[in-house]
Amino acid sequence: MTPQDPEVFFRFSVRPFSLTPDPRFYFRSRSHGRVFDAVSAAIGRRETLMLVVGDLGVGKTTLCRTLIESQARKSRSALVGNALLSPEDLLRLMLQDLGAVSKDDARQGRLVPLSREQLVREFDNFLLDLERAKDGAVLIVDEAHSLPPATMEQIIEIAHLDSNRSKVLQFLLAGQPVAGGGVSLPRLVDDRLAVRARLLPLERDECERYVHHRLTIAGGAAVTFQPQAIEVIYALSGGVPRLVNLLCERGLQEAASAHANRIDASMIQSAASALDLLRIKPKRFRWYGTR
Repeated sequence: MTPQDPEVFFRFSVRPFSLTPDPRFYFRSRSHGRVFDAVSAAIGRRETLMLVVGDLGVGKTTLCRTLIESQARKSRSALVGNALLSPEDLLRLMLQDLGAVSKDDARQGRLVPLSREQLVREFDNFLLDLERAKDGAVLIVDEAHSLPPATMEQIIEIAHLDSNRSKVLQFLLAGQPVAGGGVSLPRLVDDRLAVRARLLPLERDECERYVHHRLTIAGGAAVTFQPQAIEVIYALSGGVPRLVNLLCERGLQEAASAHANRIDASMIQSAASALDLLRIKPKRFRWYGTR
């Protein structure tokens, strides 16, 4: 039987289970709702440093992108997706993405020859301008567990400049917990966190609603996942959205190839076998920095 493209066969407007973080598909699980509300409230209170941790695949980047969209009309905001930056590169990126320098200046490389000290002075002036304008800025650093120590120290220095005494600039760090391969935050950072929140995997009832939510957004009225299929998806994924997406995407391929519009447990088991997920046992989430 000729393989079918699920997107064409089921007439999706967009791939429902793509691994690319997309705020359009944001699903407000109980854990995501608690974290989103806690961080949003902290931003509203002008807290300087916030931390969100979660194991690989629980939706940190999607949460970050959704937060950026929610803040777009309230203040300047930017997302740093690559944490493997030197202090100087981070400063240049912040100045550009938060609008401290014009796009023309950025294109012409005005910041390139500046030393670290000069870049900090540029940022100091930018924060003073924000305060005078009664404006604010939020910078989200994704994959923060990958930040080099010197770059982490630079974030702390910027966050606590005298020019930021009104907390016009706020930082949200998002990364993996220590048990998931992340690194311990320096005590200096740990002691200054205003918010420490964790993202957990989906619960059983949420897994089913998550799958249906993504199908609905993608226009997937022509396909359904049988209850037994959801049970297998949850058992194999442990509720981790990235694994749920992988299984559902492959399950759609199995169904499209069979010209079927109902995905059953056997299709998910076949998908798991193809993805080599049958032997994976979901890891229990461990909270960052347990002492």
